[in-house]
Amino acid sequence: MRRRAAPALSAIILAAAGAAAVPAVPAPGVRARGAASAPAADLIITNARVFTSERERPECEAIAILGERIVAAGGKTEIDAWRGPATRVIDAGARRVVPGFNDAHVHFVSGGMDLDNIDLKSAATPTELVRRIAQRVRTIPKGEWLLGGNWDEQQWSPATMPDRTLIDPVTGDVPVFISRYDGHMALANSAAIRLAGVTAKTPDPPGGAIVHDASGEPNGLFKDAALSFVTRIIPPFSHEQRLRAARRALAHAASLGVTSVQDMNPEYGDIAVYSEILERGELTARIYAAPSQTQWEDQATLGLRRSFGSPWLRLGAIKGYADGSLGSTTAYFFEPYADAPGTRGLLSDEMQPLEAERQRLIKADAAGLQLCVHAIGDQGISMILDLFADVVKVNGERDRRFRIEHAQHVAPKDFERFATLQVIASMQPYHAIDDGRWAVKRIGPERIKTTYAFRTFLDRGVRLAFGTDWSVAPLDPMQTIYAAATRATLDGKNPGGWVPEQKITVKEAVEAYTLGSAYAEFQEKDKGSITPGKLADLVILSDDIFSIDPRAIRDVKVTTTLVGGRVVWQSDTQAAR
Repeated sequence: MRRRAAPALSAIILAAAGAAAVPAVPAPGVRARGAASAPAADLIITNARVFTSERERPECEAIAILGERIVAAGGKTEIDAWRGPATRVIDAGARRVVPGFNDAHVHFVSGGMDLDNIDLKSAATPTELVRRIAQRVRTIPKGEWLLGGNWDEQQWSPATMPDRTLIDPVTGDVPVFISRYDGHMALANSAAIRLAGVTAKTPDPPGGAIVHDASGEPNGLFKDAALSFVTRIIPPFSHEQRLRAARRALAHAASLGVTSVQDMNPEYGDIAVYSEILERGELTARIYAAPSQTQWEDQATLGLRRSFGSPWLRLGAIKGYADGSLGSTTAYFFEPYADAPGTRGLLSDEMQPLEAERQRLIKADAAGLQLCVHAIGDQGISMILDLFADVVKVNGERDRRFRIEHAQHVAPKDFERFATLQVIASMQPYHAIDDGRWAVKRIGPERIKTTYAFRTFLDRGVRLAFGTDWSVAPLDPMQTIYAAATRATLDGKNPGGWVPEQKITVKEAVEAYTLGSAYAEFQEKDKGSITPGKLADLVILSDDIFSIDPRAIRDVKVTTTLVGGRVVWQSDTQAAR
């Protein structure tokens, strides 16, 4: 998902470096009741079905927490030894407890804004889309824009792209720029096109496309790099708008058991808001921010390296783009699209010229920054693997944890290269059950065999890190786990799974969403499993996702979310116990 350009990083005071002191953790093991030499736990969770994700002891009944850390995980009697007069106790009611979910790819502030923006994703017809736009336009103050949307033409019949003639009659002089749900295409009305100064003579930028009507005029659709023609004239968000959106996003994440997020392409103003919320002691999810790759020198100049900061807020990664998206026909493939044979997609503007991209990645890596690159089409992915190999050749071997974000459509020859280069596949399973409604008509039956290839990646020894790409897809981890384990498309036409040989188990999906995501941000020693010494980021679920039918997982709810041993969200059901 693309974001607008951000102000200078030097404007931000990095509270991230001020890590709070962490209480010493006693050695794990059974503690004698009443032993004066060991402190009592601040919190105990008992009567639980705990999935620890530890190989030696994958299941236990209770957890003891001291400060922000887990000090013991074991049997009920064993953990009762940690009780003291001031210890709080949560009775889990025999419910399933899992490590907190770590979303490896979100757009956090824009997601928070979308919670309040117009919702067009569920508009099942063009008529409904127009009705919702007309209703919202009436509430827009003079001089403001109508933004957001996330429309999806693939649920319409026929699945035809909208254009400005569809929305002009109901929008008038209110400028409108509404995104397709993948974030790689947006629709402008005539008022927005006029403000942007785009005409029939405006050339396509490198890595982007302005779509034209039969007469040669812009029809309102802008793809990838061409989005900037419009986004650069949209008034910037105020600090208060960002603050409101971040708080909305944090509350939403807490209600879903998301205890950590890895924020891709945040604007610097977003990071400043996270810093402010942290300073106030109000941050309820841990954040790893990966600003735009094109601004890598800002972090390098400050001497920031991968995973710099505190357990709550960190920097040190950068996020780039190789190509666009499948739905917008801008993902970059070796062969043409089956339903658009005139194109193989678009290389991003960052990849043009390629040598400039190569030098940028080599220099950013030499500065110690983590490289995270969006690549969706098979040739886009292959080209990034080539560039990663060049980085290693120039800068030498080390633990750098390259990441390819999305990694959706992989050429069979490249799975081995993921493993050899130790590239993390940072993937979003919900996209598979969404795209699976129509992807075969776009790329044909052969290429879909290695699309969203969760099973193949794991079998080849490639690490998976799961996330959602929120707000492109729902932030709810239950939807992601359901998607990975069932691959049942949203239209109900593939109940046994779309490309079912790529299914993975519920346990594998949970571990990709916890340990895998922690590894992807260099935090596997602090997060991702319920282990003494690690941060007490935990989730209590309404049902046992490991024993129920995987098809029922999408209906499972979070009853309690803890971050650093603090309850940040609790359902009425759990509170009443």
